[in-house]
Amino acid sequence: MIKMTGAKVLTTVMEQAGISVVSGIPGHTISNFALEVGDNPWFKTILPRHEATAAFAADAYFRVSGRLMAAFTHAFPGAGNALTAVANAYADYSSMLFVAGNTASASMGRGGYQELSRQINDDLPQLIRPTVKRLWQPRSAADLAHHAVSALRVATSGRPGPVALCVSQEIWDQEVEVPSAQLAQFAFDARPRPDARSVERAVAMLASAKRPVILAGNGVNLGRARAQLRILVEQLQVPVATTASGKGCFPEDHPLSVGVAGWTGTATANEATRSADLILVLGARLAEATASSCTPNATFSPQCRIIQADICMSGIANTYPVEEALVGDLRAALEDLATAQKGSKNPDLSAWFAHLQEVRQAWEQTALASQAPGSTGAIGTGAVVQALRRSVEGPINLVNDCGKHHKWIVQQFEARADDYIVSSMGGAAMGIGLAGAVGAALARPEARTVAWVGDGGLAMSLSALPTLAEYRLPITLVVIDDAAYGVVRNTQMAQVGRTSYALFDGSGANPDYRLDFKTVAQGCGIPGRTVTDPAELAAAFQWAAQQNGPCVLDIRSEITSTHPSGGGTLRALDDTSRSLVWKN
Repeated sequence: MIKMTGAKVLTTVMEQAGISVVSGIPGHTISNFALEVGDNPWFKTILPRHEATAAFAADAYFRVSGRLMAAFTHAFPGAGNALTAVANAYADYSSMLFVAGNTASASMGRGGYQELSRQINDDLPQLIRPTVKRLWQPRSAADLAHHAVSALRVATSGRPGPVALCVSQEIWDQEVEVPSAQLAQFAFDARPRPDARSVERAVAMLASAKRPVILAGNGVNLGRARAQLRILVEQLQVPVATTASGKGCFPEDHPLSVGVAGWTGTATANEATRSADLILVLGARLAEATASSCTPNATFSPQCRIIQADICMSGIANTYPVEEALVGDLRAALEDLATAQKGSKNPDLSAWFAHLQEVRQAWEQTALASQAPGSTGAIGTGAVVQALRRSVEGPINLVNDCGKHHKWIVQQFEARADDYIVSSMGGAAMGIGLAGAVGAALARPEARTVAWVGDGGLAMSLSALPTLAEYRLPITLVVIDDAAYGVVRNTQMAQVGRTSYALFDGSGANPDYRLDFKTVAQGCGIPGRTVTDPAELAAAFQWAAQQNGPCVLDIRSEITSTHPSGGGTLRALDDTSRSLVWKN
């Protein structure tokens, strides 16, 4: 038995679990934990200027590496600041260890400083609970030891999700005797395999299909199953589409790739999934954005047969009926499918591929037309996407903030092998672009990290800029700047022909106002460059690649530019929408 304080207990468990990056802002409820972290050279400490930066960074860190990062906060003000980012990770099945310092137990309900106890004594756990996969509220240092191990076990098992420890202030100093057992005796990397009979039936269905397609979701990325997917695809020789959040799990320069399916997808991918007679769905929920709001024959046909593979039964057949379910770890499922199919003769799919090639050629012309350079002060976003792609030769971490600019990356940025494209499609919270890039750069420093943001999302997360400068993180921040919430403006104009709460012009009182991101960046110690002429794009990205630390490219973009339709859609689901998913 070893005697430790509560703070030492938690840092010891974290170290054994391999958590090496910890970010947060301390206050009196969590100061002693912060001191314990700072005293341990194992940990890389990141002090942000806003708690959301820590949590968004932890989210992206997990997405690109599969490893946990820890974020901590002080009392309910700090936790409240972080919770949009925590909930965003939860909605997208990403994960982190979230440690919330709480008011001392003796002060709870008695007017303790920064406590939250109006409805019941200690409302903070109730505030956090809906945003995480599981929350623990230890009442002693002994509890903390047990709860920390449980939290780390839950964080990455099954469908991942953020886990929270809400720890009262006095627990950090409490001493407790703990066994010297290693974490490995309590947490396991179990990978359940799907039922062998289901695998055999799935292989038989694939062998008899005339128009099969694989639809790969973010579960392939989260399950670290990219290599296994590629082996199976090349063995089967079938076309592959991905979801928006799954983008990057299969290289889009591969001849079998058809791009992203769904609302913001390509015409090639949507035609593949719409006309397929069998879809093998891997780690995808077929949620609204992927299923084009269940609109018949937009992305999916009601007559299509579906095989769905997922780590959790709750993710299967939520939207469409499924003929075969493969419940288990995706790496294991893909390995078992490849083993069962090996040696079998692939069906003749030449007519299917010829049809998709015709669609691809037409789509490429549509996409090319959308990549026009634009004009001075109104650069086309499609041209910026292609300039970025040409400027990066090796692997890239691209963290895609939410907004009009987001859809261009999903649809037209070619993701190659070993690229990680972080697109939030569950929570779709603005602010993940810049703050998430902090986590991506820490997780995969060997790759070039790009934060792709709109001016609206960047204005929400400007507090992350000093962090980039202070830690000299090599992040290229690309701002698609149209002086508006562009997607709001364009949607309103398309629907009703007028706008409200969309333009950054002081509600009409200051039409010439423009936030100067170059000057803001320079004030934080980051070199910046404003690009107004599309002819400057190549030189601007070359300049960015030559910077040793962070830099900002403020691209003055065309406000009316929208990505071309690939056949997908997003619309409000009406009362009869549920009936659309069932076969007649």
